[in-house]
Amino acid sequence: EMLAAHFHMAASNLSAFYKEHTGENINNTVTRLRMERACLLLSTTTLSINQIALNVGYDNVSSFIRRFKQIYHMPPGAWREMQSRQKT
Repeated sequence: EMLAAHFHMAASNLSAFYKEHTGENINNTVTRLRMERACLLLSTTTLSINQIALNVGYDNVSSFIRRFKQIYHMPPGAWREMQSRQKT
């Protein structure tokens, strides 16, 4: 809604416009970008899962972990371990 207000559009119109031009809805884009950033932080830093969740825009670490598992079929800690093993 903030984004729609910025462009002086109704939220539904912005959503339809965005999906028409990208093939993806805004919420999916935001989630994808958050998770890509989370994966980068998991593989390149020693930040805690809680710190990463906050860094990518989740106020609740449980929500972050639940969403991460829905996408990657494993919790972020296991994903980090898998990436670490693949690097060695």
